[in-house]
Amino acid sequence: MKKALAAAAILFTLHTPAAHAVAIFGNIDCGKWVRTPNNTQKTWLLGYLSGLAQGLSKPGFDPLNKLNSAEQAYLWMDNYCATHPLKSEADGAEELWFELIKAK
Repeated sequence: MKKALAAAAILFTLHTPAAHAVAIFGNIDCGKWVRTPNNTQKTWLLGYLSGLAQGLSKPGFDPLNKLNSAEQAYLWMDNYCATHPLKSEADGAEELWFELIKAK
C-alpha cells in the first residue's frame, strides 16, 4: 500500500504544470522608454496590447475600446515608466491591460 501511495505521489508531481517564463521579443526597460522614446517602442506597445486583445478575444470583451487613442496608451506608459524605471515595457503594458479590464 505504501508503495502504491508513493508511486501515486510521484506521478502527481510529475504531471503538475510548472510556472515558466515566456520570451517577449523587443521588450525594453522603462528607463530607456523615458530617456529615448521612439516610434519603435510605441509600435511595440500597440502590437503587444493588440496581441493580447486578439489572443484573449471573446464576444463582448474588448478592453482596448476603453482607450480613446494610441496617444493615451503612450501617455500612460510615460507615466508608468517615470515611476517604475527598473520595470520593463512589458510589465507596464500588462499593468495597462489589467487597468483597462477593470475600467467600467
